[in-house]
Amino acid sequence: MTHRPGRRRGIAAIVLLVLGAVILGGVTVAKAVNPPARYSEGKAAGWQMAPTYTDGESIYLEPVDTGKLRRGDVVLASVPWSLHKTQMNRVIAVGGDRIRYKPSSKTSGQYRLVLNGDPLDEPYLEQWKNPSAVAFDVTVPEGYVFLMGDNRMNSDGSQYANNGPVPADHVSAKVVMYPMAKLAVWGQVAGALVLLAGAVLAFVSRRARKRAAAAPAAPEAPEAQASEPVAAAAAAPAGGERADAQS
Repeated sequence: MTHRPGRRRGIAAIVLLVLGAVILGGVTVAKAVNPPARYSEGKAAGWQMAPTYTDGESIYLEPVDTGKLRRGDVVLASVPWSLHKTQMNRVIAVGGDRIRYKPSSKTSGQYRLVLNGDPLDEPYLEQWKNPSAVAFDVTVPEGYVFLMGDNRMNSDGSQYANNGPVPADHVSAKVVMYPMAKLAVWGQVAGALVLLAGAVLAFVSRRARKRAAAAPAAPEAPEAQASEPVAAAAAAPAGGERADAQS
């Protein structure tokens, strides 16, 4: 099989160019269809959300529609137990939910909160830690949220009778692990780098093909002359036979 210089680089260049275009185009379309919200950056204060967020850890905040708060969201809210200062907590229950806890009850060997009659799975808590320092049984009013810190033994929250659920409109922001805005930027950078790599490979492949085309053709190897001696040897006995015939 004839080897064509630059062929493999050319194929790799095409793959990279297509991949880069797909990444860059996909991110661009996603941003156009769903524009990223304006994110802000801050730092966690205190240990009420440990181990999920520790004191001084960077956090990213996005604007929140209080009507779309979900269980499990980590939020910043103005709470009564912190003199209405903004504090980071987790939404455990929303309007209409019944949330309760009895320290004497266990599920699958672990103490758990009970949400609407079912044990609540909380993978963000440290294993085997009690989900609350006190017992409670609360039905959350509509328009309110039930907030707790992840560091249950060292944080305040809605589980205490003098605190209770918090109005949803007291929530000012939602904490996100990493904002989609930054992921979109990194996606665009990655797409551009892949496109650049493809362009460089295409250029190198093209130069290799041009050099191969400009190079002088290699001289053809001389054909074997083995057939001539064989023919001469075959002719010798024929001459001898004629001599015998004349004698």
